[in-house]
Amino acid sequence: MATEGIQEANPDYYLDSASGAFDKADGKTTSSLEDVARILDKAAVDKPENGLVIHFHGGLVSRKYALENIVPPLTEGYLTTAKAYPLFFVWQSGLLETLTNNKAELLKDPTFRELVKKVCEFAIKKTTFDKTLTFRGPTGTPIDDLEVYRKQFDDWFDGIPGTHPPVPDPDQAGAQVRSEIPVTRGAGLPSEAELEAEILDSIQIEDPIFKEVMGAAYNAIIPTTEVVTRSAATGTTKIASKVFLSDVAINEMFPPPPNTEQGTKNRDAFTLFKVAKYVAKIVLAVLKRFRDNRDHGIYCTTVEEVLRSAFGDLVGANIWNQMKNDTLQAFTKGEYVGTEVVARLLALKGNGLDKVTLIGHSTGAIYICNFLDAAKSAGLSLKNWQVIFLAPAVTCQRFAQAVDKHKDEGLKNFRMFAMSDELETSDNLVPVLYTRSLLYFVSGLLEGVPQGEGWDSILDMPLVGMQRFVDGNKTFKEDDAVKTVAEFLRAVPERVVWSPKSDVGPGLNSTSAKHGDFDNDPVTLASVYSLIGAKRV
Repeated sequence: MATEGIQEANPDYYLDSASGAFDKADGKTTSSLEDVARILDKAAVDKPENGLVIHFHGGLVSRKYALENIVPPLTEGYLTTAKAYPLFFVWQSGLLETLTNNKAELLKDPTFRELVKKVCEFAIKKTTFDKTLTFRGPTGTPIDDLEVYRKQFDDWFDGIPGTHPPVPDPDQAGAQVRSEIPVTRGAGLPSEAELEAEILDSIQIEDPIFKEVMGAAYNAIIPTTEVVTRSAATGTTKIASKVFLSDVAINEMFPPPPNTEQGTKNRDAFTLFKVAKYVAKIVLAVLKRFRDNRDHGIYCTTVEEVLRSAFGDLVGANIWNQMKNDTLQAFTKGEYVGTEVVARLLALKGNGLDKVTLIGHSTGAIYICNFLDAAKSAGLSLKNWQVIFLAPAVTCQRFAQAVDKHKDEGLKNFRMFAMSDELETSDNLVPVLYTRSLLYFVSGLLEGVPQGEGWDSILDMPLVGMQRFVDGNKTFKEDDAVKTVAEFLRAVPERVVWSPKSDVGPGLNSTSAKHGDFDNDPVTLASVYSLIGAKRV
């Protein structure tokens, strides 16, 4: 993201909150409750030509980054070019840091590497027409050799330049030689028992490294005094230095005896059958997504399903859902940032701040949906408001609710800037580990519904900012929320700009090629500034 323009954030233009509230005394925020009235009163006195702009940054952004790299340059742009008074909602995040920090651990972890290799191997066998492990080597020549396959994967995981996963994904980011192997979708599933047997044979006959790695993981969770005596089953006395597998995965592959206390190191004997059964479960999850046309390519779908099944604590789902909750918490009754801003706008009604533009990047779009609800409930008129989404990470389900409530007022003036699916699939969220965009990652792994004390993922959750969902995808044509969103976007010409677009007309251009580009791409920002000054319909 850009660092041009003003380098220090001016406290007259932002409100910094944590979990929707202010806590300046304990250093959790740099803003206090009193700043709400001070800032909005100043905006009313300034009487900006194009009203008030409230900007909600995305969820990958930390407070420090927002205050150094988003607030300063955009403050200048909103004031001087758009001729509006900017107010930034700065809020806590941490998702990118979690993913980045865990990336190094995962890519070095032998169990993660082996599970991805084995699941990919069988996903390739079951989705390519010739039903064999066939991929393209460095020269483009078909290769059917497990050792070469493993070496190519290891080079990729080790970050060796010029390498790519040996999978037939035509849109695989980083691939120098793109596979021409056709992949089937909509096909039936193999028998679970037959798949388990195939995987077991593969491990026993062709893949001693996989067995050794899983044996070392097993040895790390049993008493060290038993490692040698159990080595006949595991095939190794090696002990993994650290096990990142979730408790659920450990208990499925290496279950404790019945009626054993939770957390014990007492485990049943190691059997490859239980490991093969677990791998087969993940392979079937991948194949089901191909059958239902809800896959994200072989590599990223495999990574999603391996992470979901075996490394759930490391993928950031809890952080993602806490961030979403923070955008709702901000409108809790009491001294919360959203509640206070809405109340002050109501108090200032008729003082030159009736023209409002809400701009939300990524998770900021979720914030906007909650802001509209709160504003309408408080009695604010939204007739002279407009909304601009930048690569929105809001679900179609949530936005459909907003459309039902606000399509005639609040959302009547609406524009969305987002990446074409071609750019979305080539945007590396976390290089090597996950080679599609943040929206693909959120859709494939982080979204879901509360389930007891945990979270039940929804595979391939439709998001508003993804072209694959809202631009005529037959798989989702019967989804009521997707239909509502798609109809809303089509109801007015040019409500959506799929980047890249240039020289189309004022407010209709974007050359953003990555998820994080939308709040610093000069072409996108020129469109945004133009819209802020545009006449409301």
